[in-house]
Amino acid sequence: MGRLGEEYSAIDEFLAKRGLEKPMDRFHIHGWRWHTASLAREAGRLCSLAQRAKAVEEARGDNSNTMAQALQQAAEYVVGFNMKGLHRIEADLMFPWMREKLTNIEDASADVTKEFSDVMNQLESDRKTLVKLGASIVQSAKLIATDLTTNHGRRFGAFQDVIEKSASLQHCAQSMIDLEDHLLVPAIANVVPEAEQHSFNNRVLRNLGLLDSRLHLVAMYEAIEESGNKEEKAMFEQAIPSIPQMMIPRWRRKLYEPKAGVLDMEL
Repeated sequence: MGRLGEEYSAIDEFLAKRGLEKPMDRFHIHGWRWHTASLAREAGRLCSLAQRAKAVEEARGDNSNTMAQALQQAAEYVVGFNMKGLHRIEADLMFPWMREKLTNIEDASADVTKEFSDVMNQLESDRKTLVKLGASIVQSAKLIATDLTTNHGRRFGAFQDVIEKSASLQHCAQSMIDLEDHLLVPAIANVVPEAEQHSFNNRVLRNLGLLDSRLHLVAMYEAIEESGNKEEKAMFEQAIPSIPQMMIPRWRRKLYEPKAGVLDMEL
């Protein structure tokens, strides 16, 4: 991903002329941002789990079914649930909606419109990269879990693939967050009325589904808590109704830990 200030200078100039000092106060689709942040966090945890699992197998000199099953479960959660849910929202709703809004601004120059189109193309490319990384992670984790007779060299290669691809996935997701926060959040805050943002955000929540949205909400909360960002925490407390916030400890225990708790497993 290029240097934001140079690659998208026309957008920066356009937003500077608009003069919106606190765009986050006028942006209301934070669940999408927090979902991406949770993916980056979970990918990092998956990388750490794979490192621990590889170290255990190297130390023991034999194949551990418990360790292999844990790694496969973790990969299925991170890729098959967290990332899959995010990508469904982005592909079906978020990216098409943002592209339509940001490439049809009445007072934007041709350069600004082109750069917004380039930004969306970059994000689509990054999303496809994440899909490829995720598929490789799941495949390698499955090999480790289902073929305990595989020679050590091949298994260690699979462990290393999970480690490296998880780290790449985390880095790519974080790069997307940086691009989105720098350009797309202030742009949407500037050009899309707040009422329309709220309406669209409700569509996103309905698309996630009731049960899945609860699990995703816990993952978002955990990512915000771990970041230590007080502003993000304040936005979370303001954006999320009080009852769902009160339910987070229960949902963490009943929904999140059975799926994601394996990422903290000590092997």
